[in-house]
Amino acid sequence: MLMAVQSAHATEAGIDAGWVVANGEPVDRVAVIDTLGVRWVRVNFRLDAWASPADPTPHGTEGMTWFAAYDRAIDAFIARGYQVYGLINDEAVATDHPHGSAPWIADYVANATQIIDHFKDRVRVYEIINEPNDWAGGSSSRVSPRAFASILQDTYLAVKRDHADDRCWQVDLVSGALFSFDDNSSDDYLAQVYAIGRTELAWDYTREVTGSFPLDGIGYHIYAAQGSDSPVSDVGASMRANLAAIRSVVAANDVSKPLYVSEWGFRADAVGDQGQADRLEAGFDALHAEGDVALGLYFSLQDFPDNPWGVFDDAMNRRPSADRLAEVGAVLGPPRGAAVIEVATSSIEAGQLGEITVTLENRGTGPWSSDVRLGAATGCPDAAGLNELSWEPDAGYANGIADARVFLDREVAPGEVIEVRVPVRAPSQAGTYAFAARMVQEGVEWFGATAKATIDVTNSRE
Repeated sequence: MLMAVQSAHATEAGIDAGWVVANGEPVDRVAVIDTLGVRWVRVNFRLDAWASPADPTPHGTEGMTWFAAYDRAIDAFIARGYQVYGLINDEAVATDHPHGSAPWIADYVANATQIIDHFKDRVRVYEIINEPNDWAGGSSSRVSPRAFASILQDTYLAVKRDHADDRCWQVDLVSGALFSFDDNSSDDYLAQVYAIGRTELAWDYTREVTGSFPLDGIGYHIYAAQGSDSPVSDVGASMRANLAAIRSVVAANDVSKPLYVSEWGFRADAVGDQGQADRLEAGFDALHAEGDVALGLYFSLQDFPDNPWGVFDDAMNRRPSADRLAEVGAVLGPPRGAAVIEVATSSIEAGQLGEITVTLENRGTGPWSSDVRLGAATGCPDAAGLNELSWEPDAGYANGIADARVFLDREVAPGEVIEVRVPVRAPSQAGTYAFAARMVQEGVEWFGATAKATIDVTNSRE
């Protein structure tokens, strides 16, 4: 079983959620994923029924736009305290330009920038292209090292350089996860990407103007020890060998980068249901022990046709691997997490004192002690909203509309729910005002979902 280790990055556990929008309809996967104990989900921002993210064409039974459909899916995860790892693959682009050409890359960067702009207040990590080195049945990588180096560079510059003065835009951009398997780490492909980026493209310029080469982390997929003839011990050995090879390439070209293992898994028809569960645990053990693997996202939530990779089969029957993942998630969850259960409000007369009640669930692995408070939201990147009401807490402080805290009246254990009452003073002018709050551990980080409500301030009867 998983043991605690001292590491630079404690690996956190997650699941590839599959399609969260299909045929123009949001797909609600929150209740199912809630049973798995993890706190990260990987979401592929595919175009689905639309021509582009900005396509206004209504689709589905509710006539939704692309952004509206993905807002529904993402907000459902965020409200339950999940963190979203966003994949922007070539499925986010529909263009007649040849794949990987300069015009195609320009179209990709434009769509990726639109997606990041829209979701940056809620999704803070994005993976750029899925498995660029996969041969996909051909005789060479589906994205050449040069094209991939250009995609990373141009996306990074469009996001980071072009919005250098805006903290909200400074999301983490992870290099598209390289496909690897037993005795093939794909380190040569990554080495070519670095070499081309530095000698033929503008990676050195990118580092000069942004402080980094155009990748904040290394995305990686490991499909090792896939057969029943391979013992479970091979899982950890193969993972460690492949990660070491990738780490060596980074060390030769760059400063240390966190690794994001955004896919790895096992077919139930190849290793059996119990073998799948045992290998899942062995893989998380190996990732956690490495010390620089920030995230492990198991593939996948559910089987898809002729591909029994899921912790649930295609009829959503639960496999032993789902229970094992829940055990892993209890250990490798983030220490801090919060779900918003309810925000209870009522209208307030102008200038008068009212009260808003926020009901929260501790979704982390650690308790909320005295240094954890509910804070007035300061906007992106600290929260997905900006508070517009003055707080007057009985226990806490209020130095300004966006600098206020309500202290909790007790310690809150993982899984427990607490109601936090926030006294607020309505502005003197009638209108609608935003209430926004988020949990904060002082001196450490803001965390969890942002509690938001629109408050009607009415004219005084005096």
